[in-house]
Amino acid sequence: MNRKIALLAASALVLVEPWAMAQAQDLTDPTAEEIIVTARKRQESILKVPVVETVIDSDTLQQSQITDIQAVTTKVPGLFVGTSVLAIGSQISLRGVGTSALDAGIDQSVSLNIDGQQFSQGLTFKSGLFDLAQAEVLKGPQALFFGKNSPGGVIALTTADPKDYFEIIARGSYELVAREKRTELILSGPLSDTLGARLAGTWSDRDGYFKNTAVAIPGLGGTTLGGRNGGNENWIVRGTLVWNPSADFKARLKVNVTRDNSNSPTGLQGVSCPSGTGPGALGIQFIGGTHPCQQDDEVEYVGMDPNFFGGLFPDGSPALRNDGVPFTDIRQRFGVLEMDYNVTPDILLTSTTTYYHNVTDTMANGVYSGAAGPTLFADNHFKRRDTTQELRLESDFQDSPLNFLLGGYYQDAVMKNRIYVGGNMALGLPATLTAGTHDLDIKSASLFGQLRWKPVETLEIAAGVRWTDETRKDFATTLSNAATNIYTPVDLITPKITSKNWSPELTVTYTPTDNFTVFGALKQGYKSGSFSITTPASPTKDNSFGDEKVQGGEIGFKARSSDRSLYVNTAFYYYKYKGLQVGVSQPASDNGIPELRTLNAGSSRTYGIDFDANYHPPSIPGLGLNLSLNWNKAKFLSLHGVPCYGGQTIALGCTEAPVPGSDPITYTASDASGEPLEKAPEWQAIGGFDYKTSVAEGLDLVFGGSAQVSSKYKAVIGNRDDYYQRGFTKLNAYLTLKDADDRWELSLIGNNLNDVLRGGYCANTDLQNTTVFTRFAQVTGQATNPTGKIDDVACVVEPGRQIFIKLTLRPLGMFQ
Repeated sequence: MNRKIALLAASALVLVEPWAMAQAQDLTDPTAEEIIVTARKRQESILKVPVVETVIDSDTLQQSQITDIQAVTTKVPGLFVGTSVLAIGSQISLRGVGTSALDAGIDQSVSLNIDGQQFSQGLTFKSGLFDLAQAEVLKGPQALFFGKNSPGGVIALTTADPKDYFEIIARGSYELVAREKRTELILSGPLSDTLGARLAGTWSDRDGYFKNTAVAIPGLGGTTLGGRNGGNENWIVRGTLVWNPSADFKARLKVNVTRDNSNSPTGLQGVSCPSGTGPGALGIQFIGGTHPCQQDDEVEYVGMDPNFFGGLFPDGSPALRNDGVPFTDIRQRFGVLEMDYNVTPDILLTSTTTYYHNVTDTMANGVYSGAAGPTLFADNHFKRRDTTQELRLESDFQDSPLNFLLGGYYQDAVMKNRIYVGGNMALGLPATLTAGTHDLDIKSASLFGQLRWKPVETLEIAAGVRWTDETRKDFATTLSNAATNIYTPVDLITPKITSKNWSPELTVTYTPTDNFTVFGALKQGYKSGSFSITTPASPTKDNSFGDEKVQGGEIGFKARSSDRSLYVNTAFYYYKYKGLQVGVSQPASDNGIPELRTLNAGSSRTYGIDFDANYHPPSIPGLGLNLSLNWNKAKFLSLHGVPCYGGQTIALGCTEAPVPGSDPITYTASDASGEPLEKAPEWQAIGGFDYKTSVAEGLDLVFGGSAQVSSKYKAVIGNRDDYYQRGFTKLNAYLTLKDADDRWELSLIGNNLNDVLRGGYCANTDLQNTTVFTRFAQVTGQATNPTGKIDDVACVVEPGRQIFIKLTLRPLGMFQ
């Protein structure tokens, strides 16, 4: 295997010598556009940074109607976004490494960074992408430059700043399939010679892509919701002030307020029902809809009838909210103040201060029943508040081969989650099944530094390290008496976790010409452990989990032709993870409530090749061709303790963690060592073209198309064929007619034109009986399972075809 990996790494550099020799003899066209990135927190050419990244400029974001993180995947092979439920938010995976835990208390392995402000909780990925100057996706561990460690990568968004002229931009679009109306208004310009301002706002209202065909059976606790599913109303307001009173000082303030509200949000859809879709073991029909258990444009779940669901929150208010209609309501406020001061002409001091506040309320049909009412519903009231401060001191000595970066970072954060699980009294269950609260406190401090040495003009050697000290504490309560609504503190097995970590990084960059770079990097990354806070705590079960660590490296080259018509980048990477944080679902105990857990994989490994090329044929002005590939091998080297799926027998691999004193012997866990990582297709490719031409005086036509191709991928941890999602090809296209002076443009945009449906977040569960009654239908962990019935597979399926009509107006364009 090591020989094979070495050969693959060598193949990534096969073209190095020919490119270097050719480019050394050519001159660069000084008028060609340079792609500038901030991968190392300073502006550099993408050709000269020792980082593998994909850059999406503002024109591409608009042409493809990229308005959320999910849409970014159409431009970045190896990037995977899954939509989860309740207060979990998006689950991001890059090169097969990401966060699969159904847990609000976990940090994402791939973090989001907006204007220098880092976010690691899944809900923040819903803050939307609009009025962006650029989006960058940095692959692999990022320890030094983006706040806290990000062991899987970073998605860095740079929003637009005010320019030195006045600007008004108005956009309106309508999406035909999900019936989404969207508007944007941007006002920008100078307020004085030293102060600029920009105010941007967007609003959208969507009926939903999926149709809900479930019809509630009268008297069993459900209500028919009907209509569209996945409806959403969203608005974002962003204000920017940039103050530049002198050549030595600059301050930039960004303030964002967002609201994301959804009635009947997209929920789990049955995609595999090996035991059928008929009544469960007790004769109750839970699976409903016109096409149950098919991965299609229909979902099948009912609401909760207030007449059959009771219970109280800790403050005494009714626990069933919104008249029993599932909902998600996310309210976020965040901002960043960045100040740059030139201490000397060659030394820059940067202060970055951020604040984040999130309040999320959400309620769901807990078992996604589509005929009888659900046996249980789940409700979360989630809050998060973060304050961070970072200081960086960086040199840029032009006459010295040695430069430095020194910095410090501090985070003070609080997460609170109120959990309530109520029962269906129409089915003989108590009004309250369980309830509890978590109050999680986070304190993190880190110091980081880097030395960059250029012994010769064409060679840079950079060595850096980040030291982190992080402490997390969980204070939990649980409902001890439902009749009196009394909550008592839980004596947690592990109430506090502390971790200290050193994450070094070494990069070597060789740039013999402005058009060619060879680089290599050795990296380590880290993410703190935390606590599971999505379910109530128990004094007998440890809800903590450990750190996630990674070490490895990559080697590659970046090149462009002398006329800048062809760009080629490729890199080979190899990383090994210890304690990769993965989510699993424990079969329900006697109370019928499944236990959601986060495990640390003993070890896992990912290696592969990234490749991308862009070509603008000089003989065909206006034409651009692009191709990106990711070949990736990612698997668990060691992962024990994965809960057995319902109905899994000893012969099918349920052979770990026996129940003490059980007779016959009963096991509860399995070994997933050797299994692929979740959401890690072996290969993905994205290829396309863009073409711009003049069709009349003052009138341009721009159009293009692309194809996104992926092999199959594992969606649930375990050894079952139906845990895989099939490979796919998605086709996208756009057509834009625009004024040559950019005063207006009219676009027709089609994404996923062939209407491919694939699951993001998936889980094993018993849809036929629900988790409450599964014990009457399945025997798990023994030599035999008399009924032969096993868990179903359900997924949050991502929407299919999208057709947008969009109009953009810039009435002040004539003055630019």
